[in-house]
Amino acid sequence: MKIFPLTALGALLLAAQPFAAAAGDLVLRVTGQESLPPKWIQKEGQPSSGVCPDILAAITRVEPRIRFTGLEDIRSALVIEQNLRLGTADVACALVSTPLRRHIAIAITQPLYVSRQRLAAAADDTAQISSLDDLARSNALVTTSRGAAYIDQLRARGITVDDSTGSNVTNLRKILAGHGRYFYMNELTLHWLIREQGMQGKVKLIPAILQEDSMFLWVSKKAPPQAAPLLAAAVRKLSDSGELARIYARWSGESGVGPRSD
Repeated sequence: MKIFPLTALGALLLAAQPFAAAAGDLVLRVTGQESLPPKWIQKEGQPSSGVCPDILAAITRVEPRIRFTGLEDIRSALVIEQNLRLGTADVACALVSTPLRRHIAIAITQPLYVSRQRLAAAADDTAQISSLDDLARSNALVTTSRGAAYIDQLRARGITVDDSTGSNVTNLRKILAGHGRYFYMNELTLHWLIREQGMQGKVKLIPAILQEDSMFLWVSKKAPPQAAPLLAAAVRKLSDSGELARIYARWSGESGVGPRSD
């Protein structure tokens, strides 16, 4: 029987239906992450889209024994960690490595992509920040998303952090309203939010990249034992073929085609 390749959307629709999985398929539950478009984008009545849904769809193409469910379940990072710990989710996509995550889950060693952290500021802000040390010396209040893995790192360097909300749109609006000077976030999400919220000319990105983090696919330690090796092999194939880089470029706008973030 000839098998025709699925589009990303078609693969997601298939993966979202557990009854469609053939006998012997490995069905893995996923929890998506809220407030971090375009890593995850959810619109009412539509399947989730974005970098992670595209990566998961690509995994099912190169490893047809795997099916994913739960892509419509979008939660905070704290809930994702809880689900991995309890085993109510088998997989989480594109999270940085932390001691807690290493304790409750297995990171597939091949990164999915590298996240670059930058600052957003009001367009008329004239400060020059080129490092985390500069940011600490500025004594500025920095907003960031509740539950972000790097909050403790920022505070350990003496940076005052407001992580009272998980809404990154709210965090952008805070700096425009003067409730904090900078918003610390990955540049992929910052570009996307500024464009989607029509904030060009009101908000700018400080040029310096303050930190780079590898983003991994995580497998709960309570997931089926065959999950991690199958996923590791699939992610390696996607990396070697350049597909992971193409997916990221498509959503970041670096490819010159497809969804754009600036």
